[in-house]
Amino acid sequence: MRLVRRGTALWSIGALALAVYACETSRRIGGVVPDTQSPVITLTNAAGDTQDIAGGLRFNVQAVDNLGLKDISLTFSGGLIGVLDTVFHSQVKTYTVGHTLTFPSNSGAGGQIMIVGRATDGAGNFSSDTIFIFLSNVQALRVRLVLPSPGALASTGKGIPIDVIAVQNGGIAKIGFLVSPAASVTNPTRPPNDSMMFSSPLADSVEYQDTVVVVPSSGTFNVIGFAEDSAGRRGFSAVVTVQIQSVATDNTPPIVAHRVAPRVEVDDTIHVRAQDPSAISWIGFEVDTNGVRMKFDTVYVGAGNLSDVTRHFSLGLQGLQPLPRFIAVKGYACDLAIARNCSFTNSTTLIPSAPLIPSAPLRTKAIAPSPQLQMAPQSLIDTIVVVAGITRPLPFGGRIADAIFNGNDSSLYLTNPTLGRVEIFQVANTSFVAAGIPTAGPVPWGIALWPRDTLGNYGDTIVVANAGGLELSIIDVRAGVRRLAWRQDLPDYLIETYKVLTAPLREVITLYDVSDRPQYVGTVCRVTTGTSNCAADSIYAIYSTTPTRSSTSPFNGKATMRMEKLVNTNDTTFLFGHFFWELAGDSTLSSIGRDTLRIEIRRGRPYNQQKVILTACAGVTIDLTTFGLGDSTYVRNSGNFTHAIIGEGGNIKTDFARVIGYTTKARLIANNPMPASCATDPNFFGFTSDSGENHVDKGVTPEIDVSDFISNTGVSIHSVATNFNGGTNLVRADSIYFLDEGMKLKGTTPAPLGAFGMDMNYNHAFLAGSAGTPTFGGTGNPNDRIAFSARSDGNIDVWDTFFFNQIGTIVVRDPIIGPLRVARNRTNTRQWLFGVTPNGVVMIELPVIPNPNPSKPMWGPPLPIK
Repeated sequence: MRLVRRGTALWSIGALALAVYACETSRRIGGVVPDTQSPVITLTNAAGDTQDIAGGLRFNVQAVDNLGLKDISLTFSGGLIGVLDTVFHSQVKTYTVGHTLTFPSNSGAGGQIMIVGRATDGAGNFSSDTIFIFLSNVQALRVRLVLPSPGALASTGKGIPIDVIAVQNGGIAKIGFLVSPAASVTNPTRPPNDSMMFSSPLADSVEYQDTVVVVPSSGTFNVIGFAEDSAGRRGFSAVVTVQIQSVATDNTPPIVAHRVAPRVEVDDTIHVRAQDPSAISWIGFEVDTNGVRMKFDTVYVGAGNLSDVTRHFSLGLQGLQPLPRFIAVKGYACDLAIARNCSFTNSTTLIPSAPLIPSAPLRTKAIAPSPQLQMAPQSLIDTIVVVAGITRPLPFGGRIADAIFNGNDSSLYLTNPTLGRVEIFQVANTSFVAAGIPTAGPVPWGIALWPRDTLGNYGDTIVVANAGGLELSIIDVRAGVRRLAWRQDLPDYLIETYKVLTAPLREVITLYDVSDRPQYVGTVCRVTTGTSNCAADSIYAIYSTTPTRSSTSPFNGKATMRMEKLVNTNDTTFLFGHFFWELAGDSTLSSIGRDTLRIEIRRGRPYNQQKVILTACAGVTIDLTTFGLGDSTYVRNSGNFTHAIIGEGGNIKTDFARVIGYTTKARLIANNPMPASCATDPNFFGFTSDSGENHVDKGVTPEIDVSDFISNTGVSIHSVATNFNGGTNLVRADSIYFLDEGMKLKGTTPAPLGAFGMDMNYNHAFLAGSAGTPTFGGTGNPNDRIAFSARSDGNIDVWDTFFFNQIGTIVVRDPIIGPLRVARNRTNTRQWLFGVTPNGVVMIELPVIPNPNPSKPMWGPPLPIK
């Protein structure tokens, strides 16, 4: 009563004041005009919608008023609770301040934060503005009330499920829920609980589930989840209001809603939610295609006596072919009323439906009421597309840097630098090996197979580049073993420039520090004479380095290319390394503005080796500023281990990104110590001299060929690929560039940005400039002359690598944002495409893709020469 009276009195006083004001306004006594203009306030984030707690919560406040501001009030809710007021004691018309709220290292703040700013002027006029910022903090206590969800319905005597999830990095000590009014429900659990406490060791994520029974016959009640972390800090979820409905005479079908993605794989999940005051007895879903029912799946849930039920079903469409295929899906449920009311999906308010594919024809099916079951008057249908592939999430998260397929055990091996392990995806059971390979070394990045011969055979061993150290990890991947075989230490390379100065006559050697940590890796081999078998002492890793900012300019932030013989020994007479200086050119080109190059290789203890592998006597001159490569330089080897392609990616500091080819079929000149020192002074009197070895690898693409290619493109490179024999190479930049063995440009195709993975049919052994099929004088199958490239919209384009046109598209659920690999089984009877997506790894078994391009020259048979 007192509140009512106070409200009435205030209204009366307000009415009187308005009446007096109206009179005074009309008379304008003294010429005073009241201020009725509200101030303007604007809140903006200063560092994006998502901010890391380490940098603080950063936002800007701007306010302006025509006469003067009185105060600015900032109210924080959600992941941060608090109020920040600014009061002005003098006239301030304009207020512009950038706020940075810092937090201690153990702060529990985090998650979605709502900031409401309110500006008030001296006359009491006000305005407000609101922004949301997500504060990322692994220490934040996050509490989510999963059930009941917004819009929940209940009825007296029926159960309603409670589901609370809490996450905090330091551990959860207590979790539970609160109901208001408390008498609205009873808890049949014995003993009745609304919370649970935990003792050490505390889990960093906890889920609490319970069921309560509703007491009133009408009205509402509120449910909120809560949790406490190890420090005693309490957090709450959002409040959910539950509506209680009467079930005296229930002839109304359940409210049914479903949620499903617009693109699904055959075993994806459809979420169905059903609500009815009489409780739910059956819940399920229906799938039809072209107006014909192809699946109807339900489960009985009546024993739970629950008025709000959510179930998750697998679509189970493994027999659906061909793909992609459009289908229509609907949720379904029946209640426990005497009339047994049933309904298909009749509401998408509670769980939003998936968007329709814009290009898809919408096919609907009228649902006729069953004579036995009372159905909803109208049903809602989602038309979705079933796509190719099976996606599996990474066992423990992380990110994938590189991948390679081992046909011996039909497994895909993927480096996970975030977790420092190699993941194993098995084709046989379409699942990951949970244990993986945790002995993959520090920051595993690039990965390659161990070659056995130049016919494409390889061993059960992988080579992993450890970007967190100066080593390659050689890992035995046989089932039951899966452990490190040895780690190959990588040498330091000393990059030097050599100059001879006069007055006085002397030599000056300038040393440049470069990073030696490996990044991407490929493997090649040289064969035993007269055979296709790899010589035991001629298996090599070709690798790029991951740059460091501490390297000497101009190598800071730049990568380099090297080669290392793979052998498990400490004997330096068997060890061999080569620095690919050849990609920078040599003295046959202009020497204007160039430096004379000198290179030393150094292996520290226990090897204790240091020697010159390129002397000043060789006369190699380079432009040192363009010697380094981009900070993500990619390496891929051919399927027969005779070729490799290197693409300069990431941040580059030259005008053009470079692509380098490599072949083992050219001569490698090494281990050739000079019989005597050579004079380097101007008159060759020997006052200055140099000595050592002069290593040259003729397999590196000549620099002039590389320059010709990059002059034609001049773009940043995102990925590279090579075919089985190295005869066709792909470079992905603003377009996909098709190159031959000598890095000559043969053609291009479009390459949309946002996804960069690409590969070729595993059996692709065509030369880039040759059709290679019988009609053109070759022996190849045109269906093997294809390449695959990912698109950011979730499609994979299929290309002919000779005619350079698109011949097909593979539709997948999620865009491939990481490596894309095409592989075959050991018997070469099946091929798969693997791709890394935001949700894990997708595997697609590739059918034979017919190449529709002409089987004979479009220009007809050659004319006879007369």
